Amino acid sequence: MIPHVTLAGFVHSAAGAVHAVVATLCIGVGLIQFLRPKRGAGHRARGYLYVYAMLVADGTAMLVYQFSGRFNLFHVGAIVNFACIVAAIVPLLRSPRPANWKLKHYYFISWSYVSLMSAASTEIVVRLLPPMTRGQIGLTALVLSIVTMTIGYILIGKYRPPAEAPPVSAQLAEQGGAPI
Repeated sequence: MIPHVTLAGFVHSAAGAVHAVVATLCIGVGLIQFLRPKRGAGHRARGYLYVYAMLVADGTAMLVYQFSGRFNLFHVGAIVNFACIVAAIVPLLRSPRPANWKLKHYYFISWSYVSLMSAASTEIVVRLLPPMTRGQIGLTALVLSIVTMTIGYILIGKYRPPAEAPPVSAQLAEQGGAPI
């Protein structure tokens, strides 16, 4: 039997509504970013949209206490996701950019998306299944997180960008001198 699903069953506050809408936007934008080439103005614009929207989603997640009535693992997940977003953006903003900035950016932004998908899968499953205890919700979140992180680990490794070649000056230093 499929449970009766209503909007009121999914959203319990204004912060929850903003969180749900912005997180859904991030899922769509993140998927487009994953599927499209990683260069150009379009990638940059979608990237900033994802980053700003994730900051709002993580912030509003801190205001939602529907599952336990207090600070819980979902809030910790929002903090971890926030840290991934910051770690993904810092190399882009540094001048000069570090030698491996693309790889750092890729890994941190990718794990941010995996975190988002883990939270989304937990939300969907927990809300569509019959009411559960806190322990059952925690176990469901753990299992779904492990599955999501395993899939994410495989995809992140498969699609990571190639390592950048070291600059000419580093190659010369390794050779022990200047070109002849």
